[in-house]
Amino acid sequence: MLAQPTKSHSFRLDRHFPLANQKGMSYLFVMILVVIMSISLMGVTQQWSVIMKRDREAELIFRGTRIKEAIERFVADYEIQKATRPHRWPRTLKELTQKNPKRYLQVAYEDPMTGKPFELIKVGDEIHGVKSTSTDTPFNAVKFKGAKTYQAIRFESTGATSGCQPNPLNPMAPTCSSSPSGQAPTAGKALDSPPTSSPADGTQPPPPEPEL
Repeated sequence: MLAQPTKSHSFRLDRHFPLANQKGMSYLFVMILVVIMSISLMGVTQQWSVIMKRDREAELIFRGTRIKEAIERFVADYEIQKATRPHRWPRTLKELTQKNPKRYLQVAYEDPMTGKPFELIKVGDEIHGVKSTSTDTPFNAVKFKGAKTYQAIRFESTGATSGCQPNPLNPMAPTCSSSPSGQAPTAGKALDSPPTSSPADGTQPPPPEPEL
């Protein structure tokens, strides 16, 4: 026959079961606390990521605009300095930082979205502007309206001030049409039309006779 548990054995089992239950509850509480802390940390991380992205976008606008304006001042001063300067447009961003005789840019800024140099917008050897190399989607859809990536935002100088219209991809840089001479062409005027004149007495000339 099987031996019946003694009274002392029963006492020891009853004494150890509450400890096991307490350990299980403590472990469950710790696991719930870890999950709550992980969720909170994820929310804080996402908010911090948004803040950092906004700061980089603001820095992109600042640096791109400074470079564009420096190029415009460099081009505008060509007529004064053309005796000592061989070209109208800069060839490098570093050229804008050199005091020779005037410094147009304090430092050759890098792309804040990538931490690397800007991609240069060039016409031949001439630098007309810069743009980011990042293919990420801009967070601020108001300032970067119409731009699907940061790379599509161009900080470009045209060297012309007339005939300019707002650029939807870069409100800080107007879109201007320029001719090879650096001046915007006059719209609505036919270049091959002969000049017309009116008689001195103000009467209209007779219409031409039709050809037979």
